[in-house]
Amino acid sequence: MLKTILSITILALTTAIFFTPTSAQENNTSSAAVNKSSCSKLAHTNQPFILVLNSNDELIASITQCAKDAKLVGAAVSGLGQVYNPILAYFSSNPKDKPTLTTFTGYYELASLHGNITNNANNYYTHLHAVLADKNFHGIAGHVNATKVGMTAEITIIPFSASVQRTVDPKTGFGLIVH
Repeated sequence: MLKTILSITILALTTAIFFTPTSAQENNTSSAAVNKSSCSKLAHTNQPFILVLNSNDELIASITQCAKDAKLVGAAVSGLGQVYNPILAYFSSNPKDKPTLTTFTGYYELASLHGNITNNANNYYTHLHAVLADKNFHGIAGHVNATKVGMTAEITIIPFSASVQRTVDPKTGFGLIVH
């Protein structure tokens, strides 16, 4: 009888240790996906999450506002989905040249989106490049100047634990990352 009680006690303790979630595990079981209005729930997070954007959301403004609401010090960004009427920029290596802006009318598959978010004294800057595909699977790529979300966009945001600073290079006029 004592042997049986001891065995049950050991089994119960083992189960409690290995299968009872800790508070950290419980926090990780909540959804890692947020929308524009729930980013503030992630204030000061260092865990990756997905920002789900809806039709007609402005891509850059939505990502930037989410970073502000989550009080991120910086982050890496990647994504996929659909956009429409994107405006892409091409920057030459000549600092005197203005960027060439091109609007692509219609809907495009957001095949790949990469970039970063920097925060200098609470001034956020979202820098994105994208590869887009039309309905014939023809690709275009460039610096994202502006675009609206088509059906949806799923943006993975990986927060940094330390800030990334930008400063304007007087020779080029570009806001380069300080290293």
